[in-house]
Amino acid sequence: MLNATIGQLLRDWRKATGVKQDTIAQMLGVSQAAVSHWETGRDIPHRRLTGRILDIMSGTAKERLSVDRIALKSQTSVRASFDLDGVRLVMASKGLEQAWPQFSQLQNTRLIDNLVDEASRFLHDDDFVRSVRRGEVAIVSAVSDQHINLELDSRFRHRWIAVFRNYGHRMLVDMTYEPCDPDMQKGVESLTYYDEVATA
Repeated sequence: MLNATIGQLLRDWRKATGVKQDTIAQMLGVSQAAVSHWETGRDIPHRRLTGRILDIMSGTAKERLSVDRIALKSQTSVRASFDLDGVRLVMASKGLEQAWPQFSQLQNTRLIDNLVDEASRFLHDDDFVRSVRRGEVAIVSAVSDQHINLELDSRFRHRWIAVFRNYGHRMLVDMTYEPCDPDMQKGVESLTYYDEVATA
């Protein structure tokens, strides 16, 4: 029943807030035509996209982001969250501030053009980024020495795990970094999609 009315809800919400179909399409990694088809009842969004649409329209995303910010900031593990748009550092844990003090000061700096290695491989791939925006990608894990080509802090071999989380219209990449054997091979370890998690 919800899918049958989600297009109408979206259209009504957009009109009330002044958000354009193109904007919604970019947020969700779909075409403007797809949004138009949902709103006119010619098609319905995939269930994962329905969840993203409802999250965009709800007012609770800001509250969830505030709670997650408080929790992450106090952690001693090396963690950070980046806005998918432009790859901007949004939150840094105490552990990240200790491991990479200069990097942790780059909050709200656009880093997308400075990405290297595994991070660059994923976030410069338009198809991958669209699948993240559609809510399809859950987790990526890899081994790297660095993520950006800026001369900041020390480089060392580490394993990282990226979890993609949506907060309304914002998509954040929650990164956890951990030391690993310096001889461990660099590269992508795994890529997990939400549909795989749901069937596990």
